[in-house]
Amino acid sequence: ESMVKFRVSNKEESPVMDNGGYSGSQLVHHFRSVLDAVKTGDRGNYDELVSYLHPKRNLSPDEVAILVTTLKALSGAVSYIDSDHHESLLFAVSRMSLWNYGTEVMDALLELITSLAATNGKYIDWCLEMLVKHFVPPFYVYDSLDNENGINRKNKVLSRVHAALKEIADLVPLAPLRLCPIVVQNMPSVFSYDRVSSYDFLQRQLSEFVVYHYYEIVLYVENMLKLESGAIGETVGSTVLPALVDRLLELDVEIGWDGILQEDTRGIFDMELEDIIKFAEEDENSDSMPQSELLNRKNLQGNKVVEKLDNLIVLALLHLESCQSSGRLAEVFDILLHSFQKTVLNAYKSKFTQFVMFYACALDPEGCGVKFAMVLTDMFGSDVNPPITRMSAAAYLASYLSRAKFLSAALVTTIIQNLVDQCYVYCKLRDSAGMNPRAHQVFYSGCQAIMYILCFRMRSLMDVPRLKLQLLNMPMEAIWKHKLCPLKVRHF
Repeated sequence: ESMVKFRVSNKEESPVMDNGGYSGSQLVHHFRSVLDAVKTGDRGNYDELVSYLHPKRNLSPDEVAILVTTLKALSGAVSYIDSDHHESLLFAVSRMSLWNYGTEVMDALLELITSLAATNGKYIDWCLEMLVKHFVPPFYVYDSLDNENGINRKNKVLSRVHAALKEIADLVPLAPLRLCPIVVQNMPSVFSYDRVSSYDFLQRQLSEFVVYHYYEIVLYVENMLKLESGAIGETVGSTVLPALVDRLLELDVEIGWDGILQEDTRGIFDMELEDIIKFAEEDENSDSMPQSELLNRKNLQGNKVVEKLDNLIVLALLHLESCQSSGRLAEVFDILLHSFQKTVLNAYKSKFTQFVMFYACALDPEGCGVKFAMVLTDMFGSDVNPPITRMSAAAYLASYLSRAKFLSAALVTTIIQNLVDQCYVYCKLRDSAGMNPRAHQVFYSGCQAIMYILCFRMRSLMDVPRLKLQLLNMPMEAIWKHKLCPLKVRHF
C-alpha cells in the first residue's frame, strides 16, 4: 500500500487523491495503520509520511495542500503516536515553525499540537514548549517583520499561539501549572545567542545578532505579559512576573555607573515625574540612596544593555497601567512586592528595577502606595530580618517617602514617628555605648532614614499644625545627642 499523493480539487476545498485514494476518514484510518505498522518493523509508508513534514520555507500550492492534509489526518490519529516508535515524526513536527507558513498550515499544525496535548498527558509539556518557542521568530525571519506585511504575519502567528495555549488549558486543567516552568526556562538569556544556528552565525554580521537578541527578549517578554493578562494569567502570573523582575535585575547590575555618570550628566535621571507619573522630583544627592530612576534615553543612547533594560521596563510599566484599568493591579502588586523583597531589596547595584514597584505605587497611592511604605517600615523594625535586609529597607523607605508626593503628610509623619521610636528605644538600651558604625549599623541606617525624609518633607509637614506638634514632640534631640553619635556616621 503506497503512500498517497494529494491535490486540491477545483470543485471542493477538501483534499482528494489523484488515483482513487482515501476520503478524510479513510485517510485517518490509513495513517493509524501506518503508525501502528512501525511497531512491527514496517517503516516504508511511515518514513514517507515523515518526509512530508520536513520544514520548508517556500512551498508550492500542491505542497501546501499535501502538508495541510497530512497534518489534519495526523490530528485524527494522535492516539496512535508513540514516542518510543515515532521519534522521527515528533522531531519533524517540532522543527516546523508557524513563522514559515501561511494560515492554512498554521491552523493545521496547531490543530495537531492541541489534539496531541489533549489526547495523551505525557505529551503536554512537549506541546506547550513548542508553542512557547513561537513567542519569538527564527533569526532568519525577524528582520522582515518591521513592515506592514511582517507586522500582520507576527499578529497572525502570536494570536494563534495564545489561542492554542488557552484551548489546551481548557482541555487539560493542569496545563497552566505545567506551562509556568516552561515559560521561564525558555526565556532568552540576556546575553547569549542560543537560538541562532551556526549556519546563520557564519552568514551574518555580529551586529545583526546583537539587534536580533535585543528584539528577541523584548518580544518574548511582551508575550509573557500577554499571557499573564490573559485567561490563564491568575495561574501563571506568580511565576511570570518574578521571572521578569529577575531578568530586569540581571541587566540592571550589568550597568556600571562609571560608564554612564559624568559631571555634566545631571539630567541622567528623569526624576521630574510630575510630567510622567506625578511621582517624584529630581534628586541632587543621588549617591546617598538606592537609585530608583528611569533611564534617560538621550544620555544613555547606544548602550545596548541600557536600551534593552529601558524597553523591558517600559513594557512592565505599560502592563501595570493595563492591570490598573482592568482592576487587577492589587493582585499583581502583591506578586511584585514578594519578588522585590526576595531579590531586588538586597541586590547589589540595583539602580532601575525598583522603579517598577514605585510606578505601581503611583498608580494606586492609597492601596499599593501605602502598603509598600508600611511593608518597608515593618521590615526595618523586625529583628527577625538580617541586618542587611533591615538597612536596605530603611534606605528604600527614605528614598520612597522623600519622593512620593502622592503619600499623605499624615502617613509620612506616622512612619517618621515609628522610626524615631525604634531609634530612641535603641539608645535607651545602650546608654553606655559609644560610636561604632559596624556594631550599630541598623540603628545608624534608621537615623539616616529619618534625617533624609526630613530633608525633603519637613517643610510640608510643618505647614500642618497637628503634624508640626507631633514632630516637635518626638525625642529626636535625645537621639542626635546620644553617645552613639548618629550625626557623625554616614551610612547609606
